[in-house]
Amino acid sequence: MDGRILTCVYCGHAYPQDTPAHGSQVLTDHIRVCEKHPMRKAEADIAMLRAALVGLIGVDGEDELRQMEATMRLLPAPDADKAVSINAIHALLATVPPNAKGQRGAACGASAAPTGCASNGNHNERTEK
Repeated sequence: MDGRILTCVYCGHAYPQDTPAHGSQVLTDHIRVCEKHPMRKAEADIAMLRAALVGLIGVDGEDELRQMEATMRLLPAPDADKAVSINAIHALLATVPPNAKGQRGAACGASAAPTGCASNGNHNERTEK
C-alpha cells in the first residue's frame, strides 16, 4: 500500500486507498452527485432555459413537440417566425430528459395536430432554406 488517496478537487471528499470505495470508478460516480462540481451549474442552467422554452412553446413531451413542429410547418406564418419556433422545439427535443423520451406530456392529446416530424431535427431552421 502506498497511501495514495483519491480526492475530489471540487468538494474535497477523500477515498483512502484502503476503503472499499477506492478506485477510479468511485470518483467517476462521485462526480455525478458532487454538489460543487461545475456540471451541477450546467445542469441547472439547462433546466432553467428548458423551462423558459417550455413556457414559450407550451408543451414539453417528445410526442407533443413533434406534433407542434409538424403543425408549425403548416401554419400560414412568415418563415422567420416559424424558424424561431421550430428552433425552440428542436432545443427542447435535444434536452428531453432520458427518462421522458417517447413519453407524452401532461397536455398530450389536446391538439388535433398531425402526428410525425417534418424533419429529423438535425438542422437549424435559421441557416437552411
